[in-house]
Amino acid sequence: MPYAARLYALAERLRARAQPPRPSDLVPFVVADHAVGWVAPAVSSFLVEQAHGFEHRHQTLRLISSDPVHCGRLLNEAAARLRDAGLLRGWRNEALAVRAQCGGPVLATVERAAFRPLGITTEAVHLNAFADDGTLLVARRAAHKSIDPGLWDNLVGGMVPADETLEQALEREAWEEAGLSLDRIEVHHGRRFHVRRSVPEGYQSEVIHVYDATLGADTICANQDGEVDVIERRELPALLEALEREEFTLESALATLETLTRRSGCATPPGLYD
Repeated sequence: MPYAARLYALAERLRARAQPPRPSDLVPFVVADHAVGWVAPAVSSFLVEQAHGFEHRHQTLRLISSDPVHCGRLLNEAAARLRDAGLLRGWRNEALAVRAQCGGPVLATVERAAFRPLGITTEAVHLNAFADDGTLLVARRAAHKSIDPGLWDNLVGGMVPADETLEQALEREAWEEAGLSLDRIEVHHGRRFHVRRSVPEGYQSEVIHVYDATLGADTICANQDGEVDVIERRELPALLEALEREEFTLESALATLETLTRRSGCATPPGLYD
């Protein structure tokens, strides 16, 4: 199969995994009159019965407050109750922003681990790094990672905390995951895509912003935070085969395809990237 056709077919397969039909039993979650998430019925009932400030109204779960500080306090208290009840896992002590849409007003800031149980959209940044010989640098997730251990990633990728811009998050993640200082590297901002799917933690809604760069011959990459086992170079044919064998995380595979298709001018399924 020609290269462009393989990329298109792989993008269609990945989109089916990343954007399946939303389960019909999920309950819309509303904060400050803005729809922000999707919650499983058991979680919705627990919050109404066991947490402060929640109610069921018009077939939605609603937080009864519009003040960002008060909303944040109620949501963080609810997150702790969900954790203690075994309905939330992976507490990170990291606050993310709750928004109705990317770039919109911040409605609250909440512990990162609460976002998937509440189906609230997160934002992330991914960087595809090419070596000067055209190979792509990739990183294998450490075996102790709670999600997708041992799978392959882009060289850099991570969530955007509440107190950082996209660029600040990318700079921090580049140093933590690869020891890179981006102020010395020309970085290109590509397109973004939206992952919307059920996951063991709840419902993942994540907008991922893709970047790419070409590193100089003297650039040395070294993981700083212990979350990467190994960094290696991949020739593009071998990389594509690994993507087709699902050796990469779903998010990283889609981020890699964004850069490969954009750089080569290959078509992608309508609506996947914007």
